[in-house]
Amino acid sequence: MRFIHIADLHLGSSPEAEFLWGKNRAEEIWDSFAAVIDACNEKEIDLLLIAGDLFDRPPVWADLDRAAKLFDRLTATEVVMIAGASDYITEDSPWMTYPWQPWVHMLSDKHCMNVQLGNISTSVHGCSYYGPTEGKPYLEDARPDKESEYQILLGYTGDDNHMPADLTELSEKGFDYIALGYEHKASVMQSMHIAYAGSLEPLSVQETGKHGFILGEINEDSTTIRFVPFACREYINIKVRLSSDITEEELEEKLATAINQYGSDNIFTISLEGRYQPKEPYDRARLLALGNVADVKDGTMPDYNLVALLDEHKDDMIGMYLEAFLKEPAGTREQKALYCGLEALLNAVQKTQ
Repeated sequence: MRFIHIADLHLGSSPEAEFLWGKNRAEEIWDSFAAVIDACNEKEIDLLLIAGDLFDRPPVWADLDRAAKLFDRLTATEVVMIAGASDYITEDSPWMTYPWQPWVHMLSDKHCMNVQLGNISTSVHGCSYYGPTEGKPYLEDARPDKESEYQILLGYTGDDNHMPADLTELSEKGFDYIALGYEHKASVMQSMHIAYAGSLEPLSVQETGKHGFILGEINEDSTTIRFVPFACREYINIKVRLSSDITEEELEEKLATAINQYGSDNIFTISLEGRYQPKEPYDRARLLALGNVADVKDGTMPDYNLVALLDEHKDDMIGMYLEAFLKEPAGTREQKALYCGLEALLNAVQKTQ
């Protein structure tokens, strides 16, 4: 029995919508979901598992309609899904009454339930969320049944507020595979037949690395699972250490080269470290315009000659300020405060001259 396991798609979310290059990100996430549906057909997948947070919010009828149109494209794949902490089941939720196709199954109870898929000799067990948090360990109640050859547990579990579970104990219950959601980074625990699929598409600058789905196969003797990269884009952090002699043009050229090497379709965070010439700070807006740049993190400090400045301003406020800071060794935070204050004082002096 061949399966694909996805989770945490967050359909309806719009990461980077504030950027011109990010206007289509919401549709890209739907496009990736559609591509998984097509992959099910191409790979002759028997079962598609959706381990929570298919949507970014409790869905309305139109959301389920759009998902159902994609499920219509499946030629021979059963679908089993649960609601997670973002798309939880609310009072009068359409999750409960939506007329899914016969091959689409929603495990809608907050206590573990199961669906038996006789055509692929598989039982899938799991439970859904009824709020954004769930502190009870409902997955502990799950048990394989005797009705099917293959047994799968579908869950959305994480910290103490998200259906806490001991994964080692779950692995000892006798399931052939345990498909999990909640973690946005994929994690495959091959020896325990457990995996977090991670988010299909990365959804924030913190979600660096590859994203995709879990491809698995269960037979009479074993379960094999592996992660398959599938996302349209990847978040990448570019770190650059400045030296006092680097010009703004040289910095921009260096970053543009790195962006092209990593792939300009990806999304970047630029982290700047080191020192720059006080009279030539970098232009944040120009760095953001180099490509799909979501953020510029500033860890730099101006390269002031503090000894020379102290000698030059020994009889004025700037000199007094420097003396107060230089009496004791300063850590990184104190140095940052020193330079910010010094820059303000120097600018004030220049305006009065």
